[in-house]
Amino acid sequence: MCGRYSALTEDEIIQVRGIIKNISLILARDEFDHYEAGRQETAPTDLAPVVLSNGRELEFVHAKFGFKRWDGKGVIINARSETIQEKSMFKNQKRCVVPASEYYEWKLPEEGLKKKIKHQVKDKQGNLLFMAGLWRDGEERREFVIITKNPVGEVTDIHDRMPVMLRTDQIEPWLSGSLPIEALASLDYDCAAEPTNEPEQSGGSEQLTLF
Repeated sequence: MCGRYSALTEDEIIQVRGIIKNISLILARDEFDHYEAGRQETAPTDLAPVVLSNGRELEFVHAKFGFKRWDGKGVIINARSETIQEKSMFKNQKRCVVPASEYYEWKLPEEGLKKKIKHQVKDKQGNLLFMAGLWRDGEERREFVIITKNPVGEVTDIHDRMPVMLRTDQIEPWLSGSLPIEALASLDYDCAAEPTNEPEQSGGSEQLTLF
């Protein structure tokens, strides 16, 4: 799953704009002319920058991380790529892209250790990550979830899920709808994973697996 990732810096906000421009996409709305980074990490229920597909327009805006649960108890933060179209919560939602420099995952404790070990997962060349997501209009503001798949590469040693990562040439096809949901599970994007030396328990929100 993906429940914690790096908050964008001001320079990375500018970088996202440049990447969107370079792939010939136009932002109809941009909320970050006066962006100030808050916390170093984005956690469930935080507001975070996302690029939304809204009809024929793209918007670079704040949205809340997590869909409010049907029972009002907490939020759902991830959607499994393999079952999106089977779940009423996800199957008719619009698409988005969630940019980050890295995300965090927790490895199960090894023998003799009581806590999970926090790992930093990032692009091997130091590029920004673009995670595929879904968004909807919530009761108070827009909400988004990050789509996950089976892990590849170094992430397989840490967790049984990872975010669906998009190359820059896949951003437009994903947002426009020409990249089918069925293709997400097979997208291959290998990341580097390193321990942060910060033992910590993961938790707080969950991936939808109830149906």
